[in-house]
Amino acid sequence: MADPLVLHPSVRERREPRISAASLAEYLIMNPDAQETVLHDARFSRPPIVTAYADALRALRAYNVDARRPKETLTQVKEALILKASSPEAKPKARDEAMRCIEAIELFERSENEIGMRALKLAKAPRFDPLLIHGVEVSVRPDFIVHAVDRSGKQKTGAGLLRLAKAPDPGDCKQASTSRRRGDHRREMGRYMVALLQMLLVDQPVRLGEVDRGLCFVVDVRLGERIDAARDHTRRIRSIEAACRQIARLWNTIDPRPSILKRG
Repeated sequence: MADPLVLHPSVRERREPRISAASLAEYLIMNPDAQETVLHDARFSRPPIVTAYADALRALRAYNVDARRPKETLTQVKEALILKASSPEAKPKARDEAMRCIEAIELFERSENEIGMRALKLAKAPRFDPLLIHGVEVSVRPDFIVHAVDRSGKQKTGAGLLRLAKAPDPGDCKQASTSRRRGDHRREMGRYMVALLQMLLVDQPVRLGEVDRGLCFVVDVRLGERIDAARDHTRRIRSIEAACRQIARLWNTIDPRPSILKRG
């Protein structure tokens, strides 16, 4: 009889189907082999030692919910991160993360006018429960709630999300065609994440106003773009639902790969 598979102690297994909004968006645009990897990594994950981009996200949230958009908010955070990175006591991973956060903040600053968030009335988003879609828990964590009033005086609500993750990085390419392909990959992911933001708000038992998909967006900081709802937004929602039905069926068939098993 074969020995039972034992996971490495650093690996966490999710028994029930659960996936992040970014991973689900990636799953929807990948080929079958890559989809298998996305699901494997969703079921068997290694929690990060340092939460990625946490300092940058806190700074960009605070800056954008302040109607004044005070530049000193971002300047002070960058200065603190520089001190952290230069400290002789800083561990390599913490130092690298501090530099990544500085880079992300500066990328946002360079593209702020093109992104066009200044005119929006933003509030810090609460932490929402996972969105349940056909048996799959989808973790959708907007950074902002968007408030607006239409011409009739009706309250409208949307949500915004900052995407700072580096991969796939269009700026790290020698070939223009590869850069365009990676950029299109990020835009497609963003459009699916916009659809998930709307689905999340519609699912809430208490509404802050009528959900308006036109007020839902993803800011891709590496592209320097604000990604809004696509023309085929309704089709994308149907694709999300179909993908979740498929993920629910496949979840228990996903076996751990040798790289995450305990050795010896």
